Amino acid sequence: MSVLYNDDDGFFISHQMFISKLYDTILNKTENTVPLYEHFFHINNPFVRDNQQVETSTENNLKRKRKRPKYEEDETSKKIKTFISNLKSQDIFSTSPEFLDNNSCARHASIKFYENTSELKTFYGQNPNPNLHIANGYVFPPKCQFYCDNVFNMKNLKDEKYDMILLDPPWTNKYIKRKKKIKRDEGYTMMVDQDLAQLPINEFLTLNGLVCVWCTNSQNHIDTLKSVLFPTWNIKYVACWYWIKVTKCGEFICNFAPQTGKQPYERIIFGRKIDSDTKIKNPEENKMIASVPSSVHSHKPPLSEVLVPYLPPAPKCLELFARYLLPNWTSYGLEALKFQHQFLYENSDLEHCNHKSNIKPNENIKISIK
Repeated sequence: MSVLYNDDDGFFISHQMFISKLYDTILNKTENTVPLYEHFFHINNPFVRDNQQVETSTENNLKRKRKRPKYEEDETSKKIKTFISNLKSQDIFSTSPEFLDNNSCARHASIKFYENTSELKTFYGQNPNPNLHIANGYVFPPKCQFYCDNVFNMKNLKDEKYDMILLDPPWTNKYIKRKKKIKRDEGYTMMVDQDLAQLPINEFLTLNGLVCVWCTNSQNHIDTLKSVLFPTWNIKYVACWYWIKVTKCGEFICNFAPQTGKQPYERIIFGRKIDSDTKIKNPEENKMIASVPSSVHSHKPPLSEVLVPYLPPAPKCLELFARYLLPNWTSYGLEALKFQHQFLYENSDLEHCNHKSNIKPNENIKISIK
């Protein structure tokens, strides 16, 4: 549903296509408008700040610039560049950007999204049916279950056991700290490593359970995950993958930076239960997933399809710190319904956007509210 290309090195997936196919039965597209969520993925150019310009030194305009560490290409960045170069040779990407507008459409869609979503109340629910369901302004995919609650209350899951637990922890992040200081909506409550260690991951995993963790490029976070969190959860390290963020043209969304700087990729780190005796293969080391990212902070792409080879048939999967629902999954977190608002899947005439849908309108598709 979302994998557009795969080889031994990795995958190219489309988060936008995944959403479109999942919610196709309720989308009412026209030639001149598209649902709001589609605007999130109109990433045509690498991101720069609006006020970022080439500065010239004059007698009246001399600015002291901070000396930055020199970037030295490492093995990881070499492999990532080679993988993206290979994808470009497969004619996967657009040949030229549609608009040179610093992704204005995507960024304004993100602002509109935050303006129209609010803090969610604590409640639980499920859609046990094989079809989409709309209720109370939310859209629920087939056979999903959710707990819109703090993950430290995951004891509510009682005696459930899962073949895989996926986590997207709110790692400590200086960038997010700055946003919180100026009261931007993108900021979220960060969690220290000691708190993450208290999560009872081991209790909710099957004997051969797989753990998958979205991780920043901070060496402190990587080391803590491998040497502290995994052993605490009774997990042994298996592999590290890389999620590479590119524009529609296949350019990296930002430049590679020295080790402590912002990179155009994030990590996905896998572990398996220490006492596992499974014959199911483990994720291979250094695989890569490339995609055009969402402009909304921490809106990660779905991994359900690419992880099929590493799980048993019809697996039970749990996501912690979830921000959207998936078919046949249980989602747990304070923002589990963040991307389930019905307005995301309705037509949107977004200001600052020249993008139009390339999908012909279907007059037989209607939004029904139950």
